[in-house]
Order: sequence, then C-alpha cells, then structure tokens
Amino acid sequence: MNRSRTIRLLLAMVVLASAGWALRGYITDDTYIHLRYAHNLIERGEFSFNPGQGSYGATSPLWIFGLAFLLKIGLPPFVAAWLLGCFCGLLMIIVLDNILERMTFSAFWKGTLLLLATADVWFLRWTFSGMETPLATAFLLLLLWPLVTGRDLGWGVTREALWRRYLSWGVVAGSAGLVRPEFMILAPLALPWLLWFEYFRAGSVGGISGRHTARPHGPLLAAMAGWALVVVPWLAYAWHAFGRITPGTAAAKSSVDPASFMEILQYFLMALKQLAATQGILWMVILLLIVLVLVRNSRNLDTIWEEVEQEGNSYDEQRQLAAGHGPWSVWGPVALLGIAGTWFVVLLGGYAVKQVWVISRYVSPLAPVLLLAMALIAEWLMNGQRVGPRGRRMGSGVLIGGVVLTLLGNVWIFSTMVVPHAEKFPRGVRECYWGLGEWLSENTAEDAVIAALDIGAVGYASERRVLDLMGLVSPEILELGRRIGFQEMVASGAWLETRELGSGRRPDYFVDRSEGMPRWEGKTLHGVRFELIDSCIIEGVGLREPQPWTVALYRLVSVDNKVSDSAGG
Repeated sequence: MNRSRTIRLLLAMVVLASAGWALRGYITDDTYIHLRYAHNLIERGEFSFNPGQGSYGATSPLWIFGLAFLLKIGLPPFVAAWLLGCFCGLLMIIVLDNILERMTFSAFWKGTLLLLATADVWFLRWTFSGMETPLATAFLLLLLWPLVTGRDLGWGVTREALWRRYLSWGVVAGSAGLVRPEFMILAPLALPWLLWFEYFRAGSVGGISGRHTARPHGPLLAAMAGWALVVVPWLAYAWHAFGRITPGTAAAKSSVDPASFMEILQYFLMALKQLAATQGILWMVILLLIVLVLVRNSRNLDTIWEEVEQEGNSYDEQRQLAAGHGPWSVWGPVALLGIAGTWFVVLLGGYAVKQVWVISRYVSPLAPVLLLAMALIAEWLMNGQRVGPRGRRMGSGVLIGGVVLTLLGNVWIFSTMVVPHAEKFPRGVRECYWGLGEWLSENTAEDAVIAALDIGAVGYASERRVLDLMGLVSPEILELGRRIGFQEMVASGAWLETRELGSGRRPDYFVDRSEGMPRWEGKTLHGVRFELIDSCIIEGVGLREPQPWTVALYRLVSVDNKVSDSAGG
C-alpha cells in the first residue's frame, strides 16, 4: 500500500472514530425494534417483534441478522448496535477507497473525496444511531463495482468472464434488498446503465465494429440469477411467514387513498427539499460542472461529440490519447449520473406517489455516488485535450468551492444540530419510553397487551406484547389503518375494538405521544376509560421536530357499555 493511500485511509478512520465518540450513546426508537427482532431470532428462532407472531415490521432483515450474531457472541445490545454501525462505516470507507484506487485522480483528490464521503454529516449521524444506513451506503457502492473493474478491456476480453462478474453483482443486488426495501427496485434499475456502459467499453478493443459483437444476454442472465438466488428464498419465506413480501413500514407510512396529481407534487417537493438539505451542494456542483462541460470555453456541442466518438479508435490508439477522452472518462460519468438520477426519480417519485415523508437516512446513501460522478466529470472537463487554462481555473474553482462549502456545512450541522440531538433525544427515550417500559414490566401481568404509537423501547423494556398503532408489527392494525386512515383510527378510538392477534386480547394499557398536555386523560371511548398513570416529556424526536412531546401511559378500564363515547371529554 502506497503512502498516500495509507494516509487517506487513516484520516478517514480518524474522522469515523471521532464521530463515533461524539455520538456514543445515540440510539433511536427504531433501533430498539431491530434489537427486539434480533433477540427473538436468537431466543425463539423466529422473525418477530411479539413472541410467536411473525411480522415483517423491520425494513432491514440483514441488519437484524448482524445484530443477532453480535448478541449471540455475548455483546450487550447497545454495544452491538453501535459496533455494527462502526463495522459498516468502515466497510463503506474500504469499498469507496478501492473504487478511488482504480480511478485516475491525483492522490490529493482521492483523499479529498474519501474525506468528504466519510465526513458527510448524515452518514455519520445514522452510522452511530444503530440503524442500517452505513450498510446501505456500502452496498450502493458495491453496485457500482462493474464500472471500475476491467475498465481497460472490452466485452469478452476481460481477465474474467463477464457473467461471473455480474453473477456476483446480482448476489450483491439481492442482498441490498434485504438492507433497504427500496433496493428491491432500485438495484435492478441500475443494471441497464451498467450493461450500457459495457457496450461502449467493448469499443475500446474492436472500435465501433467491436460493439456489434457485444451481447448482453450473458451478464444479464447471470445478474438476474444472482439476484434471484438471494431474493426469491426470502420472498418465499416472507410470504409464508408474514403473508406479505414487503415490509409493513412501507404500507404504514403511506396514505390510504390514491393521491391526486397536486398531492403527489406536494410530497415530491417536500422530498426534494429534504434532498436539497442533505445533498444540495453536491447536486449544485454537478450541475455547474455539466454546464462548464457543455460550454467548454464557448465551444459548441459538435466539438464535444467529436471527442465522444474518439472512443471508436482502437485500444492501442486510445492509450495514447490524453486523459479525459477514453470511453471510461466519457461514459463512466454518464453511467454514474444515470444511476444517481434513476435513484433520485424512482426513490423520491415512489415515495411521493405513496405520500411518504422522506427522511435523511433514505437519501443519505446516494452521497458517495454523487461525489464520484462530480469528480469524474471534473476530470473530463479539466484534462481534455483542448481545455485551456481558463477552463481549468473555472473547473477548479467550482470544485474547491463545493468542497469547502460541503465541509463547512457538515461541521456546522454536526456540531450545532446532530450532537445536541444525539445527547438529548436518547436521554428522553431512556427516561420516558424505557422508564415506562420498566414500570410495565414490573407492574403488569405477563400476558398484558400494550397499545403504543412508538413501540421500540417500550416493547423491549417491558417484554410485553404490543399492539402497534402505526401498524408496523401488527397486521390487524395495519389493515384497519389502511382502511380508515391511521390518524382517524387513533383519534376515533377504533383500535380499542381490535384484538392483538397473538393473544386474542384487547389492549390493557396505552402509551401515547402528543404535543401539550396528555390528550386522553379522563376520556371514555367505546366503553373504555383512559386512566392516566404517568407522563413525561421527550424533546427532539427529530431534527425537523425539535419541539417537546408529551408521552403518557394510560390504564384502559372497561366501563358500562351504555356510557356515551363522549363522556369525560
């Protein structure tokens, strides 16, 4: 390993370790859901939140398997979640560094790109939250691997058969779907871009005529076989065990009614705003670089396309071309931008159609892909045969400005928003949800059923059966909420008539979260009176929701059925 590579890897690891120390103890309520799934997987051999009731209420089965392994070897739960994040963060660094090592960037820019990816504030936040984001980021980078392997050789003359490479790629693509559910769709949609790139790479050996011998069926079938090898068994298991092949989270977070065009547009704009908050500077730099490429010192597009057609030269002739004019430098950035654009359209568009509120960990894995695309476009722009000093200065200025703004923005957000949130929110989870869960564990019967809006810490600490009013792990609630709407279901008390499937019992207690004073105290709905037992305040549920929330625990007491539903409130 050369000295510059050693230095950049050490620097990236220092950044990762420093953030890990600053965010130690950070954990979300969803992390507890993963931990309870992992615990039941070890203790009962089942994929479930409530014992004996299989449910597809977790978005990342592969993450749960990793947690289960660490718990099995004896690590405490919170240490296991934090350490798994460290391992996956390190995996992202290693994969990205191996990609960069195959690029023609200078050592300085390789180090800069690795630092930018590692220091991304959203990557660091979710890496040490106990959630699956760092693993999703590493898998997305692995899906780009065909773009940087065998890049100097053409279709059919690589050092390895293409079908072997794409068989491995298919296995990775299938495994990615077990990390984040959107990968089930997004990973296959990256394949056409990769095969399209292989088609143009074939011209590096036989020129334009070499493309006529390029046949995509071999790598295409291999990729499909690798993908099916992982996905089909899991989908078969999910259908048998849960009666569904997609996580309940997707249905629970989406709207019950078909969206109108204006509603879809509204959600898309909200998702776009979230993307701008997390990666806006990178997209802006990429757009500016594309403009510079198109303008290229006032040259017209015909000149640029003449350079693109140079890839029809023979391989030996291309080796003599200046940097920035081979098929890789032209079509590699296009393929990367194509994958990034497909991710953007499908992910944000799909969530808009389903009316799902996009959060930063959904879009965070895309940042390293944008960094690579930005750097490749800049390399083509500044190293072309006909680029003058002015073009290089303009490109360098855009890059340096983007790097500085990105780093300063990351430092500011991390220090003023993420670190305070990482200290305040877990404390509230421990004092409120975990504390109420411990009370339930000590003061309720073992067969008691707890209804809750946030189920993670309450379910994990109480070890009681949970009726999930968001429908993630309770199919009976999911069906009801999808039929009448989740907010209406909770507000009307319709869930009070529901029996938890595993026990056949109605809920005995209720853990609510709302703004202001406890909203159910003294009310009676559907013959059930809400008796307030305890309440507490939790602050900063999210960076976009810093306001305090009231968490209240109620005992649900059956009263005379003749009592009006409006009695008491």
